[in-house]
Amino acid sequence: MPLFMVKKRDFDAYRFGRKDVELRDVKPQWKNSRVGDTVTIQCGRDIFRKRITNIHRGTLARIFLRVDHKRIFPEASSVLEAVKTAKELYPEVEDFMAFELEDIT
Repeated sequence: MPLFMVKKRDFDAYRFGRKDVELRDVKPQWKNSRVGDTVTIQCGRDIFRKRITNIHRGTLARIFLRVDHKRIFPEASSVLEAVKTAKELYPEVEDFMAFELEDIT
């Protein structure tokens, strides 16, 4: 089960439905994830779980062609701003994974 440690701002965005896609660099702990898997989103001691509904892999350009930037970075006013934010978080990364998530009912 993937574990996404996130900052408070992102945790709240997931909690209140402003964000539903998690962007990560490709690492061994993510690359075996499958649609239908349950993920844990954690900030400090607070956690909740969501289910993966879709996974995208590739460059930022490829991911932002398939996924609206507001779903990944709700505060970004444009795709260019979202790309800039992603590059600040992952300056050396070229290959990404974007996990579309939904609430578990």
